Amino acid sequence: MITLYAAHNFPPFLKGLVRDHRVRWALEELGLPYQCHWIDTAKGEQREAPNRLINPFGKMPSLENGALRMFESGAIVLYLYEHAGKAPQDAHARAELNQWCFAALNTVEPAFIEIFRLDMFSDDKAGNAKRREEFVGFTHQRMEDLERALGGKPYLLGNEFGAADILMCTCSDFVQHDPSLYEKHAGIRAYLERCHARPAQIRALAKHGEGPKANAA
Repeated sequence: MITLYAAHNFPPFLKGLVRDHRVRWALEELGLPYQCHWIDTAKGEQREAPNRLINPFGKMPSLENGALRMFESGAIVLYLYEHAGKAPQDAHARAELNQWCFAALNTVEPAFIEIFRLDMFSDDKAGNAKRREEFVGFTHQRMEDLERALGGKPYLLGNEFGAADILMCTCSDFVQHDPSLYEKHAGIRAYLERCHARPAQIRALAKHGEGPKANAA
């Protein structure tokens, strides 16, 4: 049985953004059976055993599947698709998938999450205004580039939704608190709406952060 180390007792504005949501979405999308080991992040349990024994950095999420122990949300999502037999078998197709997963995590997320941090965690809004403006510029550029790359495709790799879309959507969601950032990017809005409307995402989001009470239900 797969065990997802999932966060609970976090501020409401983090629902859907704590990275274990990505893993749960993949699990729901693939129909893989799993259970949750809930981690109280308000108490800092992610920095203690047993999570720290899996993730040396004391971050979320972590995952166990038999003898396998994993951390890093992107690596876990890719593994789950491979485990379920849904990963590309062709080396070229795998390379294309990997490049989009890495693009989501390394090219898109940094600018988006910096805006999120400035807006949600910084007390010096006036002092950070110039820095935020710079990252807003990066964010618009990323959306323009992504919209161009999508073209008329419904998903990153064509007609089929997959691991890259889970990562790209959840990375992009770090600026969902400011809808104005999406106003000029109709193609990105439509892409994210398609991803968010998937039944697996809706189920995963509803379960995100439920905590131990979910196990008792």
